Amino acid sequence: MQPFLKNQVESTRLDGYWLEAFPFHVDDTCGQNLVGHGLGTSTEVSKIEMFINPRRDGDKSTTVGHKDWPKTVITELWFPVAFSYADITGNKYNDVILTDGNGPSLHDIWPDGRGVHWYENTGDPTKSNWTGRFIGRSPGMHRIRTGHFTTKDKVQVFAAPIVVKSDDFTTPAPMIVWTAPDDPKAPDQDEGKGWDESVAFPDTFRLVHEITVVPGANNGLDQVLLAGREGVSLLWYDVKVGKWTYQNIGTGLPQQPGNPFWGSGSVDVARVHGDSAGYVASCEAFHGNHVSVYVKDKDAPCNQLQDVKWTRHVLEDFGPLNEAHTGSIHYVTCADIDDDGVEETLVALMGSDPPSWKRTGVWCYKPVDLHAGKFTKFKLSDNSAARIAVADLLCRGGKKLDFATISYSVPGYFESPNPAVNAYVSSSITAEKLDAEVVFRVPRPTNTHLADEVSFLDVAGRKMSLAVVPPHSKYALDAGAGVKIIAGRLTWKDQEGKHVERTMAADPFSQVSVLVNSRDVHTGAEGALFVIFHKSDTSGTPPYSDMKQLVAHNIFPSYFPQEVRQLDFPWVKVEDRPWANGRFKGVEFYNLVGFHVRYNDDTDEHVCHIQGWTAGVGVSAGFHNHTDQSFCELHTCLVNGTGQGGMAWATVPDDQFDPAHPDKEKYRKLVVPEMAEHGPLWRTDKDGLALLRKNDTIDYPWHAWLAGDGDPADQRFDVWFVFELPPLIARAKVVNEAHNLAPGTYRIRHASSNYTLSVEGGDSTDNTPLLVDDEHQKWTISVLTGTEFRILTNTISGSSATVAWPPEDGQEVVGSRTPARLDLTSSWALKAVQDNVFEVRLIDTDLVLSVADDKGKRRVVVKKASGSEDQRWVFEI
Repeated sequence: MQPFLKNQVESTRLDGYWLEAFPFHVDDTCGQNLVGHGLGTSTEVSKIEMFINPRRDGDKSTTVGHKDWPKTVITELWFPVAFSYADITGNKYNDVILTDGNGPSLHDIWPDGRGVHWYENTGDPTKSNWTGRFIGRSPGMHRIRTGHFTTKDKVQVFAAPIVVKSDDFTTPAPMIVWTAPDDPKAPDQDEGKGWDESVAFPDTFRLVHEITVVPGANNGLDQVLLAGREGVSLLWYDVKVGKWTYQNIGTGLPQQPGNPFWGSGSVDVARVHGDSAGYVASCEAFHGNHVSVYVKDKDAPCNQLQDVKWTRHVLEDFGPLNEAHTGSIHYVTCADIDDDGVEETLVALMGSDPPSWKRTGVWCYKPVDLHAGKFTKFKLSDNSAARIAVADLLCRGGKKLDFATISYSVPGYFESPNPAVNAYVSSSITAEKLDAEVVFRVPRPTNTHLADEVSFLDVAGRKMSLAVVPPHSKYALDAGAGVKIIAGRLTWKDQEGKHVERTMAADPFSQVSVLVNSRDVHTGAEGALFVIFHKSDTSGTPPYSDMKQLVAHNIFPSYFPQEVRQLDFPWVKVEDRPWANGRFKGVEFYNLVGFHVRYNDDTDEHVCHIQGWTAGVGVSAGFHNHTDQSFCELHTCLVNGTGQGGMAWATVPDDQFDPAHPDKEKYRKLVVPEMAEHGPLWRTDKDGLALLRKNDTIDYPWHAWLAGDGDPADQRFDVWFVFELPPLIARAKVVNEAHNLAPGTYRIRHASSNYTLSVEGGDSTDNTPLLVDDEHQKWTISVLTGTEFRILTNTISGSSATVAWPPEDGQEVVGSRTPARLDLTSSWALKAVQDNVFEVRLIDTDLVLSVADDKGKRRVVVKKASGSEDQRWVFEI
């Protein structure tokens, strides 16, 4: 599950109870405002406050932070409880509906409370004191929801009192439906006439603590899910007989001696892919400590709740109740917060006395094996939560859902310390300060369903951002943007319709443009992690004659940690860096640090380090060969001041090159144009694997960035960024490579025996032997990104053909779902022998796929290549 970054919408409150995302206009599909309130006290009215989202109008240049959420007071009420909204006037602005006059607690219900009123939207979010009009009254009113329950023509309010009088947990409360009049603003409405009232159920339900509307599920009319003492119940209006009916989904927590609360306390229904009624989530009972789900059989009908057998599964028990028989859970809601097509269950916990981390904040429960009732859980937030408002708060296209909470703080019941309203922004990419640098933590592209992009630096006419995009996805880019791939692969069609592909590295000793001549890019099976260079009109236009023109601006979003947003990224003269050791005195050569990128899983794997450099006319960045560090570096040029700057490398052995006095006859130079990157410059073997020195550092020739020549009086700075990567495989030019074998699914037949390559028994367990037999298993053949090598993945077991490290002659080939050592032991070079017939060689070795007889079993091994028929394989579609 991706992280959610906390931002304070309102940092200090007197109390807290209700929060809901509020689309001010009916067309506000993202950037919704928030409406929140507490219950108030006997001496203090409660302010119904609307927090105005700066993204409501789709202004993506505005960031979301606590200073950006101005407040409007809609009204002030005594003991308001429930909130809902609808466009009552028909002017496309949503109006607000509130209950008030409830009384301080269930032990002190006001019998003549003010009831339910609607408040007319002013059309201006900054205007306070909305006009209120009477809808209806019933004591103990606790939950309301709007919809179309008995008619599609008018707005209706479904209302559920929790009790009918103080301390009465036994008498059923009426379930009421109010229907808006033809003219809800007519004078008689101002005089308190109210709306038409009907009672759906006069004496059936008790202690109703939640209402969830199921839109359109009743032949276009809405159904209602109730959570109360009777458990979870589904209610709807039967048009044929003209009356309400219901079915019980589940009875919830069983009754226990001495405990007045049983059944359910909150409920929602979750979508599972195309099934809008995938499962039902509930907390139990009233303010209880149990999280449960109701699951239907696999062959049950989709998109319906009624006439279905539901099985209850308890997911969590947060521990014993207090002396009043209540716990910490106040609310559940379902939302697809990771965009995988299956909605998760989010649970709001108010806190506990004594305080408990486990019983405070928002927990997320994600189905793993739904029909078996198996879920995994994640903690999303640590602050007290009374309600959860889920919405696309940042207007990022609807797929990225954020959430907000309000602390539960009700005087005389439970008061959380420091009540606040907080927004939690979905961010697959996070960042933290590390000395003067930043550490990004990102998901592996193959492990996420959500694309994410985070801007971080504006410099040299480019705004740099880090992006992760899941497999088989399209990602939009603005005109003129460039990309540098850190992991995976991107493809697009240029303006002439030509297919373009970019991977981590260009061909060795070459350069290629990073500009994307398309409005969108596409990922393959491996997804992609990359830096985007957007055009910027706020950091100058090249050429740059003075470093004052090259100020780098921190542009991290405001929902990132303050210590990250406050970092400066100065250009430091290299002579002042401690590692310069007295070199580069008086040289116009500058360095900017820096950004680390790491995967956010348990491996904490280092992906890349990024730092910036500038050099003036005629400057050499100094020949070096990384004898003390082991990484592969690639340079992306943003500005080529003279048009002649680029990378130079020695063409002679290291001991024949003097880096302090380089001989032009002993090195080559590759000009790297503006918005271009160069390919690998390190030494490799025939397969493109980096050669290592005895101290395990990459075997680099002496190399340096050399700025173009010119008159220093006509200064023109080069600007480039270096991407320092772990050892990677360079694209080698291999003779007789299988360029014509398209990725796809193949049966791989052993040429001499005619048996088929298989994983024994189709077993997905790591280290299961590979055999040749008559099972006719098939293999997915994919390309190792940035190379011509192939990965062979069994379609039944999902495991890849792998050899344990270090590979030896005669060693067994096994299936592994975790192919490892730098892809060396699961990557294969296919040498074409004839059409669709190949010799399959383990890269970085002379060992090829072969067969050995082992007590009647034909096991697959690797042996030294002999050119025999026994080492040939036929790839058949």
